[in-house]
Amino acid sequence: MFDETKKELREISQEKFEKQIAEYRRYRKEITGKIDKRFSEIATEMEKLNRHLGGITKNNGDMAEEFFFNAFRKDKKFLGEKYDRIHKGYFSSIDPYKYEYDIVLFNGTNIAIIEVKYKARNENVDIDNLLSRVEHFKKYAKEYENHNIILGVAAMSFISGLATKLHQYGIATIHPVGKKMVIYDKNVKVY
Repeated sequence: MFDETKKELREISQEKFEKQIAEYRRYRKEITGKIDKRFSEIATEMEKLNRHLGGITKNNGDMAEEFFFNAFRKDKKFLGEKYDRIHKGYFSSIDPYKYEYDIVLFNGTNIAIIEVKYKARNENVDIDNLLSRVEHFKKYAKEYENHNIILGVAAMSFISGLATKLHQYGIATIHPVGKKMVIYDKNVKVY
């Protein structure tokens, strides 16, 4: 009788165990489904947020470009030099890379290439890239290959230390103060 009871308990325990496993699997599937659905919802919201933030960033950049372009267009002067023409978003038609320059000022002897940022940071101002623009410009804008080229970075604000670093490379910095532009040009290099 004792063996028979033991056998019945084992069968009951096995049956109960299998039911618990089945219940656990059903519960896990339900929870996993809810988690997957929530992750999908979060991913969709993050995509929307990224598009929104990207739009804000682009708008800030466009605003900065427009501000500096209008300020330079007003009198076409840069570093005491008068320029004949100014272009926004300039690129040479023969440039296979279609490399764009934010603002370019032209006269008979000089070209001023101005990179514009809303907020200039080490992550978005690559000094080596700025310097390489000189050779790229001369290569694909052949009519200006004998002109002096001056580089500048215009921004609504600069992170601490970046303007000093740019000055060490001979790159002018331009930023607004009120409705005017302030240009730091003491160490500007002519390329």
